[in-house]
Amino acid sequence: MNDYKQKFYNYIILLTLFAVGATEIFSQDLQYVIALLGIFSFGILHGSNDLFVIEKLNQNDKQKQFLKSLFIYLAVVLAFVVVFYVVPLFALIAFVLISGYHFGEQHFHAKISDQSSILASFFYLCYGLLILFLLLYLNLEEVIVIIKDMTSYTVPDSLFLIVLIASFVLSLTLFYFNSVNNPELKSSALVNVLYLVMFTVLFYLSDVVWGFAAYFVLWHSIPSLKDQVNSLYGKFHFKNFMKYFKKAFPYWLASILGMVVVVWLFKDTKNFLSLLFAFIAAITFPHVFIMRKLFDRH
Repeated sequence: MNDYKQKFYNYIILLTLFAVGATEIFSQDLQYVIALLGIFSFGILHGSNDLFVIEKLNQNDKQKQFLKSLFIYLAVVLAFVVVFYVVPLFALIAFVLISGYHFGEQHFHAKISDQSSILASFFYLCYGLLILFLLLYLNLEEVIVIIKDMTSYTVPDSLFLIVLIASFVLSLTLFYFNSVNNPELKSSALVNVLYLVMFTVLFYLSDVVWGFAAYFVLWHSIPSLKDQVNSLYGKFHFKNFMKYFKKAFPYWLASILGMVVVVWLFKDTKNFLSLLFAFIAAITFPHVFIMRKLFDRH
């Protein structure tokens, strides 16, 4: 099993190094197209099957539970869209915090035995914020323009640096305390330092879309898909992935159509990147809690 996991991440590392090289080889337009294809395929797909995951996690009265879950899921997504429209700055802050936690959880959950630990939760949050603000800080000019378009608020440059430094220090501290009772986490210290170096190079050389897409797809969405397939079907391989894809396809298609509708409705008031990140935020919000439940089960 460890050999399988190592091979899986070896491929992820190779693809990440390819993404680093692509910043110098591919034109910015081509990078943009590939990034969007990655986000709209694996990125959206990994959160499209949330209702099926809920159905599997709740075995009692499946049809009633599914309809209830569908109603709650859609209500949460729509509520988040409304909040993003009415108070976009608050929604953006909530998205950053929730996404930070979710990124950290996906990266480290398999190495921490007690998922309910407060130390683990704070560690997930701080590490995810470290990744996000590393990307944001190394693409400051572009990010400030996007945030201003989304919220009409100009974020001071110093805030990004402060959060980046604070999340780095807290991540190191919480890694140490969590590693005391988690030997697998402790043994991963060196490799995670090397990952951070690799992410730093990637984010420094890329623009915000390419850097975000590379991390979001390769280091978050694909590992999340693997975890979901393992949980739902027992083992990750192509046949089981296709089962997952067939179940997820209607929800994935609905998500893509939803994105098209959002772009069409707000095309005259917001730029595409602002709408893209707002849409990802809306579908991420319920997905985080569903994955939390899935990880608790295991």
